[in-house]
Amino acid sequence: MSRRESLPCTYVSKAGSSTTEASSSRDDSVSVTTSQAAISPRKQRPSIASSSQSIPFDSIEEGPPFIPDDAIISLVNQYFERLYPLSAFCFLHRATVIQRCHDKTIDRALQLAICSITAIYFDQCQGERDAWAGEAEQLILDRLEQPSIFKIQASLLLIRYRAAVGQFPRAFIMAGLAARWAAAIRLNYEHSKLSPVAQEVRRRTFWSLSLLEDSFCVGLKEFELFDADTIYLQLPCEDADFQQERHVPTGYLQPAKGLEPEVLRTRAAFVRVAFIRRAIVRLNRRINVKEVNLPELLSSMEKFQNDLLRLRTRLAPCDQYPPSYTQDIRLSPQYFVMHMNWHLTHCDLYRIFLTGYPETTPEPMIEGISAAEKGLMKDKCLSHAEQIVKVLSDFVQHKEENEILEFEAAICAYHAARLVLFGTYTGKDNTGLPMQMAINKAQLCLDIITRYFAFSEQLKSMRQELERVIQQHKAWLESSDHRAITTTTDPNPAQSSKLAKDAYIRQRLAIHSLLRQSDFVDDSHDAAPAAPFEAESEQQSPEQQTNWGIRDPVTDQNLMFGLPYGGGLDLNAWASSMAGNQDLNGLFTDFDEQYMY
Repeated sequence: MSRRESLPCTYVSKAGSSTTEASSSRDDSVSVTTSQAAISPRKQRPSIASSSQSIPFDSIEEGPPFIPDDAIISLVNQYFERLYPLSAFCFLHRATVIQRCHDKTIDRALQLAICSITAIYFDQCQGERDAWAGEAEQLILDRLEQPSIFKIQASLLLIRYRAAVGQFPRAFIMAGLAARWAAAIRLNYEHSKLSPVAQEVRRRTFWSLSLLEDSFCVGLKEFELFDADTIYLQLPCEDADFQQERHVPTGYLQPAKGLEPEVLRTRAAFVRVAFIRRAIVRLNRRINVKEVNLPELLSSMEKFQNDLLRLRTRLAPCDQYPPSYTQDIRLSPQYFVMHMNWHLTHCDLYRIFLTGYPETTPEPMIEGISAAEKGLMKDKCLSHAEQIVKVLSDFVQHKEENEILEFEAAICAYHAARLVLFGTYTGKDNTGLPMQMAINKAQLCLDIITRYFAFSEQLKSMRQELERVIQQHKAWLESSDHRAITTTTDPNPAQSSKLAKDAYIRQRLAIHSLLRQSDFVDDSHDAAPAAPFEAESEQQSPEQQTNWGIRDPVTDQNLMFGLPYGGGLDLNAWASSMAGNQDLNGLFTDFDEQYMY
């Protein structure tokens, strides 16, 4: 973070506070339905906690930490001034929220969630923010069966908070609850009877929830919060239209579902790029388990290329990169991250053809493609990676002092750095100045990740891995013999033993994935006593379970990377059968752990 502000947050407990939703906005004032109706059409239901049987305030000996009004206003203002430009936090209407804070009619859980996420981002209130997040979460879960847009909004902020402090399993499970609540109130549909502000609040809340999915994994159907075919909402409008309460048609995620505007702005483009990338990564996953043939691969690539080109050509002149004119135009962080995502999506599309890169396509699938075509795709991939670095550099030069970046910017920076280093290392001139320039570019990416996301436990492994890779290339450049650079070791080698092997092979979760870092354990073996033959099978060596002598580990369509699909993962068995005594431990985890998804 470029500059952390220090806000004193040592408060005494207030007897008038409660851990139940009696302290929420529905009980903070005599009537809040008028102000809340602008956001949600749902009628305010009587609260169990706010009924006549509620515990009177003066009977409560101790409640949660009390936040002074001036601290609330300060944190809320920081939220809108610095976090609001990011797509993850743009779903609240500034004037409405601030007015409700002054009137003390804001939903209690939402208020606490805003304060918590702002405090963690800007390193404030270290002794209080966990308590705020805990109380907000308890207020939500106490009424689990009563979905509301306020619960969803508060949950979105709390999920980001839990991820930032390293409570990954909690963040993952809460995302599923938020998706259920959204489905329950039909948040994926338009609600034409609402005011323009309320309609846009619903849309932005839903799109922020949908984009949250990329924090867990990309391109895995089983973890989708919403299928794209079930989304009937317009895309988000620009901030100026939202704040000025203008109704602006923005089109839909899938153009066939409604009229399309002539110009696509950055908020809407950001969402579309994210969904195109998911589709590309889903294709890559199918490729790597040999579910796609070459004609389907080439036709899919052509479609994605056209989709991305069409999206860019429909951007307004001021949203192009570089913009057609820059006078009197402030380029927001969203602008830079949208273009980085656009380039990263191209990297995902072409990376599968990079010979020697961990995420390349199995050779039998692309044997019909000429070396010249593969070289062209490699050049395109590396060119887009270079463009990501350029956009990052431009952001650093043009940013305002208090601006911050999207989570996606860290993902783009990480992959761009790895690709730039790989491209230089495997190039014709990989020593001296070219390699030093590549290292400098990778260092810029690392510096940005460290500067803007140092607080995030979710990205800690990514930062450490990129540091290691950069140091590895520096040492290689400074060495006299230039020995081959070794591959990455898995920072979480025990994960595969805790899950079904089929799932581990197919999912290939990214280094930043909350699902991967949640480290869930499949305890199905506890459901019933193990059968005798199962216990014996577990004790057998991998060599006894696999017959490599009669199957070609490369061309056999029933094998994946030389391993039986769904079979054992002991790579020393592969090594002993095919490459003498060479120890290949780490090869599969390297493939899994290069984190493109």
